[in-house]
Amino acid sequence: MSAVRRAAPSARETRWAPFRSAREAHRWLESLQGSGIRPGLMRMRALLRAAGNPHRANPTVIVAGTNGKGSTSATLASILQCAGLLTGLYTSPHLVGIRERWRVGGRDVSAEALLLAIGELYAASQTCGIEPTYFEALTALAFIVFRDAKCDIAVLEVGMGGRLDATNVTRPLAALITPIAMDHQEFLGDTITRIAGEKAGVIHGGCAALTSVSDERALAVIRRRAGKAGATLAETARECRVSRVEQDADGLAFRLATPANSYDLRTPLAGKHQCDNIALAVRGAEELRQRFPGLTRNAIVEGVAKTVWRGRLERFELPHGRVWVDGGHNEDAIRAILPFVEESVPLPRCLVFGIMKDKDWEAVAKLVFPLFDRIILTKPDRARGCEPRELAGLVTLDRRYVTVRSKPADAVALALEECWPATLVCGSLYLAGAAIEVLDSVKPR
Repeated sequence: MSAVRRAAPSARETRWAPFRSAREAHRWLESLQGSGIRPGLMRMRALLRAAGNPHRANPTVIVAGTNGKGSTSATLASILQCAGLLTGLYTSPHLVGIRERWRVGGRDVSAEALLLAIGELYAASQTCGIEPTYFEALTALAFIVFRDAKCDIAVLEVGMGGRLDATNVTRPLAALITPIAMDHQEFLGDTITRIAGEKAGVIHGGCAALTSVSDERALAVIRRRAGKAGATLAETARECRVSRVEQDADGLAFRLATPANSYDLRTPLAGKHQCDNIALAVRGAEELRQRFPGLTRNAIVEGVAKTVWRGRLERFELPHGRVWVDGGHNEDAIRAILPFVEESVPLPRCLVFGIMKDKDWEAVAKLVFPLFDRIILTKPDRARGCEPRELAGLVTLDRRYVTVRSKPADAVALALEECWPATLVCGSLYLAGAAIEVLDSVKPR
């Protein structure tokens, strides 16, 4: 009697064969979280080489900056998708679920596609003998996911800095730089010019360079980098004009005039600071039009209108009132949303606040606390969060209106129980994620 032969595993099965289950694959990925931050591109390049150089499979756009790079990336990806291009979008961090980090065609990557990519990445890691950092692994997964999906183009949001960030292994069609502020000084430098130098490192020869930076110190650095790389540089603060700005419950409407066209735009994103992010995304789309003729005026208008970017003054309508959730986590980001709070968030107001201890938490607290009638303080991350009781020392309200809750979800739940007509949750993306999880369970968006 002849032996029964087992069919050879398919190519797809082989790619995640190192793991016995999906849980085991994700456990390996999560095990990399303790690897810390190790700036540099040598490990990343070796890892991608072992994986077959997936980062070379799709044209890319890279977006760097301190604040607004996520909103800019999401807006540009939406425009590209509305132009008929299958678009990959890689962002960080995630708010609720890890699959948010990789979007294809406007949807989170499927569980199966991510599992296959993790298997391939693990095999590549074993082949080259390199254990990546967590962020290097997530970035490599983006390249594998977008290659497998046969994306027409991918938009990559830089994690930190730019020059030595894991995303900076491609030769992008365009490099966009959003406003620059003091952040991550221990890695990027302790002056605006040094930080700008790291961000400007995403500009390469042959790419279109665009920036919404208006700080002359940072601009001088970006201009030098573009000149050295032989890249054209568009400065939206100088060449674009925003007018007729109107904010309502459904988002923002405004007119944008660029050197190429004029647009009447509407976006679901809230806050007038988003005009600058959208202008940069629109100019990026215009620069890509020669390569992708489908980037018409209509595609740009539609893409801006269909942008989805959670946790950025995201509004939740509840029976007792409204809750806004914003992930802004440094002084400049908080300063940007203050006009919206003063103009559009009615009194009396409740604030749920938590911030990381490596931020200028004292300056941020002094900016935002005076605008609220009730403050609930929490710690967004057990290891890295600022102690709420230290924050409480900066509150000038009567102590009866200040409460500490150690868990972010409990802080948000308390605000909901008290039924304030207007509540803002802000200070950290980790806190924003916890709030969204609670609010999504209370009422569908």
